[in-house]
Amino acid sequence: MIVEDFILRLKPYEGGKPIEELKRELGLDSEIIKLASNENPLGASRKAVEAIRKSAENVYLYPDGNSYYLKKKMSEKLGVEEDNIIFGNGSDELLELIYRTFATKKEDEILYCYPTFIEYKLIGMAFNKKIKELPLKNYRYDIDALIENINENTRIIFLNTPNNPTGTIIKRNDIESVIEKVNSSCLVVIDEAYYEYAIKEDDYEELLDLYKNNNVIILRTFSKAYGLAGLRIGYGIAQSEIIGFLNRTKPPFNVNLLAQEAAIAALDDSEHINKSVELNRQGKEFLYYEFNKMGIDYVKTYSNFILFDVKKDANYVYEELLKKGVIVRSMAGYGYKTSLRVTIGTLKENEIFINRLKEVLGV
Repeated sequence: MIVEDFILRLKPYEGGKPIEELKRELGLDSEIIKLASNENPLGASRKAVEAIRKSAENVYLYPDGNSYYLKKKMSEKLGVEEDNIIFGNGSDELLELIYRTFATKKEDEILYCYPTFIEYKLIGMAFNKKIKELPLKNYRYDIDALIENINENTRIIFLNTPNNPTGTIIKRNDIESVIEKVNSSCLVVIDEAYYEYAIKEDDYEELLDLYKNNNVIILRTFSKAYGLAGLRIGYGIAQSEIIGFLNRTKPPFNVNLLAQEAAIAALDDSEHINKSVELNRQGKEFLYYEFNKMGIDYVKTYSNFILFDVKKDANYVYEELLKKGVIVRSMAGYGYKTSLRVTIGTLKENEIFINRLKEVLGV
């Protein structure tokens, strides 16, 4: 079978092995602590789980292709019209829809700062787009450099705030500067996957009203604070014209029935969100304190993960932690050769991680 060169350059995403398989391979009897994928350590809300149970017998039916009831509830929660909202099979599908709908010409360019969410690059490569990556500056989006690189072919700009994997944010006035700079043919994508964690920080500014611009879409997800990563459901907020265009390329029945029902229930469970965010705050302060005692540099985070620098080969530290039953994420592949990213877990998980890290680093 013959395919284009840009397909051959793609590398399949390699997910982690099941925890039970890792335990078998490593010969571990103790519990494995997974702090690599920025999942909510409290899991999904009980309301969401109960909604899944109640809906399980209906899985022989196709889901609502318009996510009618979920869209209605989200509209009420956000204070936007229903035709300003679109749901996807995770934010990843919405990113793919954005490429498919708006980056349709050979000369179209995609612009963002890197390291950031890797899917911007992987999906862009899959669509054979010209990708322009600019380096972060002090772990943050370099807005001045980004604006300087906008040209007549710039079709999509990705602004990841808080940025994964650094946890830093983009200030509202900087985002507004980007929006003011682009022409009407360029879409500015504001990716707020970690919004629920960030908004509790005193200096994080609300960005929702920016969707009123004619070339902006805001992406959020139920995968992080809501704890529904296994159901794959994300959403976008934009002007109705943008949503209408995306609906033209959206597959039918793209959001499954259980995901819709769980998301509706999760939106009613503010107590679970508050508990999740508070646990994250406590865990963050604990890890900051321990990192400071160990002399480890880290980046202040607005999310549920922390980027930290061990001043040793990140892959080596990752492998040694893995042998001790702790899974984190090496950032060597992102260019941070001595840094790792750890998801903030429960108190017990955070303590185990710190103790194992001390053993590996000999401190």
